[in-house]
Amino acid sequence: MFRSIITTAAIAALAAGASAQSQLPAGNLHRSVAPSTGIYQMDTGFEATSLAYRSGPETIFNNRDGMTYYYTTSWTTDEYADGGSFPAQGVSGMEQVNGMTFTYCTPMADPTGAGVLDTELRFYMENDSANFAGIVGWVDANTRNEACALGIGGLPGDQAGTGFACWIVGLDLAGGYECSLPQESATGLMETWGWSMVYLDPSNGSGPILDSVTGGAVPGYGSFDHFQWYDMSQPLGTENLGAYWFGGGAKVQGSWDLSLAGNVNDSTSYMSANPGANDTVGFTCTSQIRPGQAAGWAVTNADGTSDYAMLVSTGANDLPIIAGGSATLLINHQAMPAGPFPMGLVGSMGANLPSNIPPNVHTQAVAYSGALNPGNCTAASNGMKSVN
Repeated sequence: MFRSIITTAAIAALAAGASAQSQLPAGNLHRSVAPSTGIYQMDTGFEATSLAYRSGPETIFNNRDGMTYYYTTSWTTDEYADGGSFPAQGVSGMEQVNGMTFTYCTPMADPTGAGVLDTELRFYMENDSANFAGIVGWVDANTRNEACALGIGGLPGDQAGTGFACWIVGLDLAGGYECSLPQESATGLMETWGWSMVYLDPSNGSGPILDSVTGGAVPGYGSFDHFQWYDMSQPLGTENLGAYWFGGGAKVQGSWDLSLAGNVNDSTSYMSANPGANDTVGFTCTSQIRPGQAAGWAVTNADGTSDYAMLVSTGANDLPIIAGGSATLLINHQAMPAGPFPMGLVGSMGANLPSNIPPNVHTQAVAYSGALNPGNCTAASNGMKSVN
């Protein structure tokens, strides 16, 4: 464990606010093995299958180079904060994360494949990595200033009985678990957001696989070769032990394998405050929404039997009036410049936009059977807000 290789003097210095990272010997790392893959959906849990899920359609951050040399372990009281940057683009200044892919190793036995490892995922708006200071606004274990926090239960462990296993997990956050984080404020500034994954392994043997740069691979935009260590076993307010790295070796970079998926630029998904039983259709923009340009939208989970249509408005709403009150109208039906637009069985729509579209465009998909009218609607999607 990291705790066992840091001297008392080093901990005291870091708790006082060190201005540089402290090196952890690479020999304290563990070699990983070839990972298995699967997806985790917040509503259904883990499934050992190929990485195809509802997130995206864009990859908005990626420091995964496919090389899984080493992983490191952490205690259940440790939070290791890493981060990266989003390039400045568009007009909103934000990116909405709707999925992520991360890698880890664990010795926890999982002979039935039921899933045994619980984790805590956090995203942070700002990580002062340039000054090795860590998460901005992180006061103590009770006030971490996270932008989003999720508990993830039942990640897979060692299913083959070999002593430990490594996994690549695609985490699907679409459908109400998305998190919005800022882009850099100007091109090249690389202000960083933060993220962490706490592994609640009673044996303290689980932890993330490290990123590497072997073979000239380029790390993710704004990522850095160190992480911030918060130890919840320390007295309240002294949990930040400083920034740590592994010495800069090509195979032992001090950042964790991570890629983030998100919506197209300047588009965000939104849900009802009280989703209904038939708020089940997944819906996204497939291109930026810009005046005078081609645009596209798509249903992400078409069932093959329903027809779909797209509603367009200049505003949002939250009315449980679709499908007998079991689904929610999320666009302002009193401000619909056109439509509804049939999308067919596959639920796809493309259009060349006029040059004078409103600055805010709200869209939503509905499923229906028979003629396209309100009484035949059977389900509804999330809303999509696009700014231009």
